Amino acid sequence: VKIYTCLLVLACFVGNVEGFGGLLESVKSFFGYESFNPVKTTNKRSLVQHLNNVTVVDYMQDHPKVRHGHRVADLFSGWHFDDIQIDSPDEIRPPSVVLFFDSNDAQCMQDFKALNFDNIAETKLPSRARLFTGRYDTYSAPRRPWYEFTPEMDLKKRFNINKCPEIVFASRKCDGRTIWCEKGPDAEDPRLGLLGCENFTESCPSEYRESWDGKGDLVAWIKQKVDADGEPKISPFLGSYAEQGRWLQKREHTTCNTYFRNIYMAQAFPAFTHRGFKAMETPKEFQEWLLNTHKKHEHARRTEHWDAVSTQMSFHEHPTTFIDLDRVRAEKEMMARKYLQPIVEEWSGMKPLELTSFYGIREYHENAFLREHVDRIDTHVLSVTITVDKRDVPEGAEPWPLQVTDWTGQQVKYDHPAGTMILYESSKLPHGRPTPNKGGTHLGAFVHFKPKSMHGTDAKKWDNIANAARDNVRKHTIHASFRSTPPVEPKNPVFSSQKYGEGSVYQKAGENGKAADDDGRISVEFKNAADRSLQVFWYHKSQPDPVFQGKAWPGAGFTINTFQGHTFYWAELDSKKPLPGGKITIDAGKRVYKYSLKKDGTEMK
Repeated sequence: VKIYTCLLVLACFVGNVEGFGGLLESVKSFFGYESFNPVKTTNKRSLVQHLNNVTVVDYMQDHPKVRHGHRVADLFSGWHFDDIQIDSPDEIRPPSVVLFFDSNDAQCMQDFKALNFDNIAETKLPSRARLFTGRYDTYSAPRRPWYEFTPEMDLKKRFNINKCPEIVFASRKCDGRTIWCEKGPDAEDPRLGLLGCENFTESCPSEYRESWDGKGDLVAWIKQKVDADGEPKISPFLGSYAEQGRWLQKREHTTCNTYFRNIYMAQAFPAFTHRGFKAMETPKEFQEWLLNTHKKHEHARRTEHWDAVSTQMSFHEHPTTFIDLDRVRAEKEMMARKYLQPIVEEWSGMKPLELTSFYGIREYHENAFLREHVDRIDTHVLSVTITVDKRDVPEGAEPWPLQVTDWTGQQVKYDHPAGTMILYESSKLPHGRPTPNKGGTHLGAFVHFKPKSMHGTDAKKWDNIANAARDNVRKHTIHASFRSTPPVEPKNPVFSSQKYGEGSVYQKAGENGKAADDDGRISVEFKNAADRSLQVFWYHKSQPDPVFQGKAWPGAGFTINTFQGHTFYWAELDSKKPLPGGKITIDAGKRVYKYSLKKDGTEMK
């Protein structure tokens, strides 16, 4: 009791300090205290001022904060539930248990607390490799998003929930591949299709689900259902349920974070254009250059190595290949500035822009997908995604559309054929290709810009905007610790046909791991060891302007992929001139590049 009291006092004292926000919940959960934070967030309509008289809908209403990181994940929607199922390949996916409740119903909340479900999940139920556990607040789910809450997102209705609380077991056969209902063409642009209506195809039908009847022992019922559903296979790369559960938990955490960003960060970032995106033909000369460059450098094709816990892409099942335009870096920067920058400036009304990234050419293969997400708010503000070509197109191929959440709050898709490009506000507009690719190999390139004023005359204003967007995520979040029962390894393990996780950047427990660089690319870190915030530029003698790479606060840094011999330099935030001792030439044997001179020219100690 004394230990509990001390911890509780400490938790109350530091509960609102960043880094300690989940301590109170952790202490309560450790001692078996089931709680639901009733604090409601306030949706302020003056949260952000949009440019050019742009109007963005905002359907968000007051709702309790969302817990992040717990063994029992807070589900934003049915869409979120589906994505967590998709994160686990069919062979290794565990079943799920979801607790439905209504945080605005006093009787339901009393019964909800009596279940003590958090404590049960952490101390009695099978570990993550054998079972996903989540909870779904039927009151909050439709009130959280700023965009339209479609029938596909309504997990309460999808699962036919009619009690409160209600616990549902979902088989590992639920694969998350809900087929969204198509409402028809867009009234403003008939090339676009609108999604989200009642006539969708459920990925977790009633024969794959069962509700607990409230009788008998809940833990025994869940364990019996888990055993009857069959043991997931084990990835040969991961090697055990312990490692596989760790892998799945980290991927689940990333997907939850994507929803926090798509809803709360996107809500608080300014919009620039009428709808957030525009489809058009790629300039002929630029399109021909892309095709010729791809052909010229096909011999250097490589497999991309992504972080294993990143879930925006399906590389864990369907690896992407890559023809690296950094091999012609000076030329690609010139082409982007000449052909794309003027188009984006005219469309957005933001001038001048600065090119921050030109990435590609990425090759997405059969069944690949790209989850809806928003990009970095410091560099990827206004962007272009280009369909360079379609290769090896099978008979009966289907388009692989880009899907976005536009300023009307609707889900909109565009088929995006070869030779076309889409301008989009990538740091605010949720965008992706969430349906599996059934159209052969898709060749894509991505170009990103930001207003030059972001690190110039208006640097302070843009810092405030970025901080407000991040704060909007924080004020809606309760951080919690992940605790679970220890994994129980199978007596006769069966391994999956594919080595899920292999080829990705993943550090197993107790190991030191790094990505393989099979084409000479080097992952380097720029670390600011000085007494003030600084920025880093890439430059080449053939280029009139250096290319911004990133900004680092004192003690912070960032990582990029580059090649031996490439040149960079450190600069003050309000300047593009190299700092004394700030020039860098990449050396194959060096991974970290620090700058440690104070403003007066003396070395930091």
